[in-house]
Parts: sequence; C-alpha cells; structure tokens
Amino acid sequence: MQLNERTVHPRYSGYEVWKAWDKPFTYSAEDDAYFAGETRGIVVAGGRLLEVGYGSGSFLAWARDKGAEVAGVEIIPSLVEAAARAGIETLPPTLENIKTTIAPFDTIVALDVFEHLTLGEIRHYLHACAALAAERCHLLLRFPNAQSPFGLAPQNGDATHVSQLSQGVFEQLIQDTPWRIVRYAPAYRLHGGGLFKRLRRWAQYAARDLISAFLNATYNQTIPWDPVVVLVLCRKDCDTAGATLSGANVSAVKK
Repeated sequence: MQLNERTVHPRYSGYEVWKAWDKPFTYSAEDDAYFAGETRGIVVAGGRLLEVGYGSGSFLAWARDKGAEVAGVEIIPSLVEAAARAGIETLPPTLENIKTTIAPFDTIVALDVFEHLTLGEIRHYLHACAALAAERCHLLLRFPNAQSPFGLAPQNGDATHVSQLSQGVFEQLIQDTPWRIVRYAPAYRLHGGGLFKRLRRWAQYAARDLISAFLNATYNQTIPWDPVVVLVLCRKDCDTAGATLSGANVSAVKK
C-alpha cells in the first residue's frame, strides 16, 4: 500500500483529533528550543526544507520563521487544508512523481513518521527522498527506539505504527541508496524552564544515563536506551564536507 492511499485508511480517521492538533502551524517556546537543538549542524536558515508527514505543522512553522523555504507532505486532508491557509506549500505523497519538477532540498525531515510505514515503503521513501536531495542534503528521522524496552510505550501507544526501527534496521535499508548515517542518538534533551523543572530534568537525564551505561556494560552493547531516538543521514557525496554531526553514535549494531 502506497502512502497516498492512507488518506482513506480507517486507522487515520480522526487521527488529528486524537493527536490534539487543534492549533496547526504554531509552536511553543519549548518547541523552539527542541527544534533548534535537534537540527544542530543541519541547514535550516536560508535552505530549502521538506518535512514528510508534517502533522501539526509546528516544525514547518518554526523552520519558516528561521528563514527556511519550506514545503511539506501530508496525507490527512484537514492538515493539507491547514497548510494552504498558513501559506505552506504541500507536495503529493508520491514523491517520485515530482522529483524532476522542483529544486532539490537541503534538508528533509520526518518526525515520528517512518514507524507508520512498512519496511518496503520505507525503502521506497529513502530512494524518493534521495531523488529530491541536494548534493549535501541531510535526512533527519525520529522514531521510537525498538532496541530499548523503554521504546515500547511510544511504539505501542499508537495503533497506526507498523515497523520497529533502529540503527541496524536502517543500515540494511540504505545499502542500495545514496544515504549514509552520520548521527544516531537519543532525541534532543531540553534543559530550560523554571528551577524545579530544570532540576527534575537534570535528575531524569542523569538516571537515564546511569541506566544506559549499566545496560550497555551488562549486555555488551553501545546503543542508546532512551525511548525515542533520532537518526540523521546525509548523501554519500557529502563526505568532503566533514558531515559527521555532534552527538553521533554511528557504531554498527548488528545483534
């Protein structure tokens, strides 16, 4: 089943209501901090940026405010209509059909999207995104961490999730694509807020790091254990740009 056919799939009926996306194309101060942290080392301001499965539209709105020329892909009709009202360009989900008609993108983002697809669909989209990518394009993906028991809650908390994903899975999926992995790490951690929130976050992150270190040592692993992870790829021809990003953990995990 191709992604564009999901517009009529019963699993997505009322999805935007369940997700409480009632203020599309707006973002909070914490969203601002998170998006800036997650896109570190990646072109946003002054670049062309595509988000696949933009959902609430908060990231696209943020990127546009930071100076990016943005476009998005979405399958839920009400969200496509919201993008039109916000002046956001939308592209059809069948990306392979438009690759020769638009300028390439410097950055492509898919936050909490690829877990909704089968592995075959993911492979298809990796090729389609590569066809739309500029020479040194980065592809940023966020998804539940299938290698961690703590990833079970986000993975199984949504009936539309299909695939369980990890670095090792993507190492296999990208073998015949122009992509290479340059960062694999927990989702960016926020540190702001009032004193109590900052202390609570510091304690939570310290506990996570201790647990992760213990589990990696116990099971002879080098993987992140946070519930949600981010994987960043770039085209293989970006090697000369020194594209490995801060926070990278790209050691192969083939267990």
